[in-house]
Amino acid sequence: MALSFAQAELIGLILHSCLFGLYLFLFFSSLPFDIDTEFNIRPKAFNTVLLISNALLFMLISAHWVVQIIRSQRAFIYTNGEAGDAASAYYAFPADYMNLLKESLYLAQTFIGDCTMIYRLWIVYNKKAYVTVVPALMMAVYATSAIAVVIALGKTTVGENIFISTAGVWAIMVFSTTVATNVLTTSLITARIWSIKRKVRGVALQSGGLASVLHIIIESAALYTTTALLTLIGYSTEQAWQFITIDMISPIIGISFTLISVRVSRSTPSQGIYSTHDTPSSNVVRIRGVESRREAIGLDTISVNVTQHVSKHTDLEDGLNGSGVGDESLSDSDQKRHF
Repeated sequence: MALSFAQAELIGLILHSCLFGLYLFLFFSSLPFDIDTEFNIRPKAFNTVLLISNALLFMLISAHWVVQIIRSQRAFIYTNGEAGDAASAYYAFPADYMNLLKESLYLAQTFIGDCTMIYRLWIVYNKKAYVTVVPALMMAVYATSAIAVVIALGKTTVGENIFISTAGVWAIMVFSTTVATNVLTTSLITARIWSIKRKVRGVALQSGGLASVLHIIIESAALYTTTALLTLIGYSTEQAWQFITIDMISPIIGISFTLISVRVSRSTPSQGIYSTHDTPSSNVVRIRGVESRREAIGLDTISVNVTQHVSKHTDLEDGLNGSGVGDESLSDSDQKRHF
């Protein structure tokens, strides 16, 4: 039995609501303040751009969920008693103004989410504009396609196959562009963090370091990209189940956005002693007290305070002195990298 539009939309609404509840929890957890057991509010450092983006996404995602509830009432309650599958007929008419509003809200959410990834990319590359040129061009294509798809949806007629219509062509362009943008920005951010990590060869960074940040970025981006890719595949193959995934995308955008901030800001600082050995000269380099402090600034601000104690000795000096000679201390603080 083929999945009808009404069945797909109902399943999508249920999953949408569950994910929306999870998003609400993450959203309030990502706000730049802490509340202790006595309900005292302590503000934390924040990034203005990402805070505004977070607030805009919250309003758009909440409005999107409300629109979905209203549409379900119109489909399953207001059409009760009408002949045939009235609910599927309602959902199959994309020119309905509530559907146009829903699509507009979704497209705006995606645009903000993708622009935020580009902003984070810009920050990771020390605010060098050249790295954002291609993603920005992709966003220009996305914005054009998004406007075109809403206009085309408004011109569709009753009974028209949405998948092969003009709106369907623009919709495929929208999904393709957002998937490509997320894959590109995530790959570039990953490459940058990985290159930074390689510069400290021989130093084993525990969880809470750059490796942890890298995992968080990839996992969060993969959550949205996978859902968008499934929607693209479903739309391209004219499958009704793509209405399920497209309903899930809205809260997933917010989850991916807030999950990065929450996971990075709540990861515990790591301290420890790490060592590397230079075999030819029998030098021992010890790095003590590597501390990572996180403040909830979007993808976070990581301050690394490093104190190095370098001991150079030979086996003979070891035997004579017991502890080696040539002790030198190096201090490097306030190394901040915005992600």
